Order: sequence, then C-alpha cells, then structure tokens
Amino acid sequence: MAKGEKNRAKEEKNKLIRDKQREKILKASMKVFARKGLAETKMADIAAAADVSYGLAYHYFANKEAILTALIERAMQGAARVAQEALERPGTPWERLRWLTVETLEGLRDQPEYFWAVLQVFTNEAAPQRLREMVHEQSRVSWNALRQLIIEGQAAGQVIAGDPDQLAALYDSCTAGIAVNILFHSETEPMRAFPTVDQVLRILKA
Repeated sequence: MAKGEKNRAKEEKNKLIRDKQREKILKASMKVFARKGLAETKMADIAAAADVSYGLAYHYFANKEAILTALIERAMQGAARVAQEALERPGTPWERLRWLTVETLEGLRDQPEYFWAVLQVFTNEAAPQRLREMVHEQSRVSWNALRQLIIEGQAAGQVIAGDPDQLAALYDSCTAGIAVNILFHSETEPMRAFPTVDQVLRILKA
C-alpha cells in the first residue's frame, strides 16, 4: 500500500474513532440532562456516564452547553425534517398525519431524553439564549407543517372541524404527555401501556 493510501486509511480510522467517542458522550449526556437538568449537570457527570475520562470529554466538547447545543440541534432538525416530509410525501392528508404520528411515537419511545433536553431549554434560565431561539424557530417549522396537515385533512373530511391551532395544540400536548410518561416510568419500570398510533389520532379523526 502506498504511503498516501496508508495515511488516508489511518485518517479514516481515526475519524471513525473520534465519531464513536463523540456519539458515546452525546448519548450518555441525554440521560444525565434528563435526570439532573442543565444547571445541576456537570461535565464530570457526563464523563462518568459515558465511561470516558474527564479530559477526553473536554477534548470533544468545550463545556456542557456545547453538548446540549449538539443534542438540541439534532433533535430539532430531526423533528422539523420529519414534519416537512409529512407535508410533502404522497398520500391523503390522513395518511400523512398517520405517518407523522408513527415517526413521532417511535422517536419518543426510542429516545425520550431528546424531548426532555428540549424542555430544559424552554424551562431553564441557564439555557443559552441562542438555544432558545433555535428551539422556537425549529418548533415553528414543525408546528406549521402539522397545522397545514390538519387544514388539508379538514378540507378532505378526514379531520374533525375546529380551530387548526387548537387541534395542533391538542395533538402536541398528547405527544408531549406521552414523552413525560415514558421518562417517569423509565425510573421505575418500562412503560407497559404505550399508546397506539390510532389511539392518538382519535383526537383528530372526523
């Protein structure tokens, strides 16, 4: 193997290691932030949860705010992307609402800590203002897509009549409540009665 190829292979291997370590820290930090909150979370807590050294945690992230920012960016961009896809994908408004609900519930079930991290930004004064603005901006994208699907569903006779903003708020409150329930039960035992997609959508079905 030529020297240049060896160097590229080494760089790729090192990048893979760095990416895995960074992901390990991010994954561990979600649970720490969800349990302790932003103000009480220390870099030492995150390093211990990720099973890495204190210095290594600082090697990848300048501070806990940088870790939270990475988590929030991932969560909000993912939510906005899903909402936009639901708006643009083929099918009836109800089929697209159902797809959106499937994606939302799967996300909540697999990684409920993302919801809790976003909630920290809304409720904790220690959260950087830039993060608050990003959450509000990305939330509007998701909200507008959901509201548009509701309006289209009403026009098609598939969604109940009513103020689209109120119905969107009802839907969001339902999914947020499910996230809180999952996190509550995760401290004691797994949530056994996870709502189905059709049960959630009953609140909108015409």
